[in-house]
Amino acid sequence: MALKELNDTGGMHEVRALPHKREFDRTWHQIPRAERALIEREINRRLDELSNSPDARWGSITNTSIEGGRVNELTGKPGDWTGTVFDPIYIACGSHEERAGKFFGNVWKSVIISRAETWIGIRFDPTFPNRGITLGGKTYFVDYSASKES
Repeated sequence: MALKELNDTGGMHEVRALPHKREFDRTWHQIPRAERALIEREINRRLDELSNSPDARWGSITNTSIEGGRVNELTGKPGDWTGTVFDPIYIACGSHEERAGKFFGNVWKSVIISRAETWIGIRFDPTFPNRGITLGGKTYFVDYSASKES
């Protein structure tokens, strides 16, 4: 399948490859291969969990800023990647929090592109206008109608 992205005017397009791949790879390849594999495995684990057990109300939905901001079990601090599989991203981004957060989002996007199910990515401000909720990062959800059409 592929990733589909929805723009703010309601248009949708397929994303089969990560935009700006060369720029992405410059940072990605600063991380040792084994650590990259652990990062991808953890993202896939979380996505598997979501797609295999959709929430009755929300379906399978995630947001990169929520994922990156989870409480670190070692330090108790939200968004602290110290000692986690995501810590090498922070280091590769020169310990720059904003750059690491954006790069983290691109790693998620890269993994989602390679998934079997069709995911839709959206970034609106506000994210959920009927609820007045704005999230940083990109929100992704499984397009279950795509799997029914196949």
